[in-house]
Amino acid sequence: MKDRSTDRRKRALELIEMIAVVTICTIMYFHERGMARQTGADMLPALGDHVLFGTYLGEPIEWRVIGIEKNGEVVLIAENILTMKAFNAADSGEFNCDDDGNSYWSVDRTEADSDMELQAHVRGNSRWADSDLRAWLNSDRENVIYDGIGPVAGAMSSHKNGYASEPGFLTGFTQQERDAIVPTENVTNGNALDGGEVRSTDLVYLLSEDELSWLVEADVSIRAKPTPQAVEQDQTTWYNMYSLELGIEAYYWWLREPVPDMASNCYVVDIGYRSRLLRGDKAAGLEGFGVRPAVKVDTGKIELLNREPESGTQEETGEPGSLEEE
Repeated sequence: MKDRSTDRRKRALELIEMIAVVTICTIMYFHERGMARQTGADMLPALGDHVLFGTYLGEPIEWRVIGIEKNGEVVLIAENILTMKAFNAADSGEFNCDDDGNSYWSVDRTEADSDMELQAHVRGNSRWADSDLRAWLNSDRENVIYDGIGPVAGAMSSHKNGYASEPGFLTGFTQQERDAIVPTENVTNGNALDGGEVRSTDLVYLLSEDELSWLVEADVSIRAKPTPQAVEQDQTTWYNMYSLELGIEAYYWWLREPVPDMASNCYVVDIGYRSRLLRGDKAAGLEGFGVRPAVKVDTGKIELLNREPESGTQEETGEPGSLEEE
């Protein structure tokens, strides 16, 4: 009888010990998971942070964080203008000339100023979803596929900065970096030829006018200057003519937003010489204006490397800017 009682006590003690071990292990497991989550959250970049992601023209691209989502996805915009390119080439193959060779270069208004179909044909269509610039930014191919003639130099206003043979923008990103890019559903106002808003799914895109508020909220300058590589690549002298001769390092950069009552004009961010924020007199086929892309990245798939900003960067490009126009 005594042996049975001893056995029962022994089994009870073993059961209690087993329960205690399981309880301790469970507590430790959930504690470690909570710590891992907290560490991951602490590692997320903050609004306004400088990060490196991808390359272009052989150099790492510096971006600024302008949006953070709860799922760990962040919206980035290039700190600088990365290249000068036309928004969209003229389908006629010759800027401001039609298929019959008629010219629409004039200081006076011409038929291309009132006929929207003609305007888009001879000066480039301002519709973001079908643009050459969108095709190039979203391509990881050595040979980018374009609708129509593509962005050949001969279809540009000054016959320069053609990029039909340039590898797609995403060829400068590793496979891991491309896999971390989150497709973004964009809704863009239509131009004079569109019946309403135009939708597109983009890996890389340009900001709309409304999205400029993201930069203000993140304390990121709306004005931007081109990288040295962008200036070296540019075949026009427009940056010198429009900015440097005025003593300004900031330069025009495209939005994806079309001017609503025109078929070719897109909005660009102004250089800051005047108080206005935007200009709407730039036709899509003008090849010397800047490209400052945006992208959404899943930080759960890749760690974004922080980059310390150079001293004086804010002073060079100006304050973040107001969204009020002149």
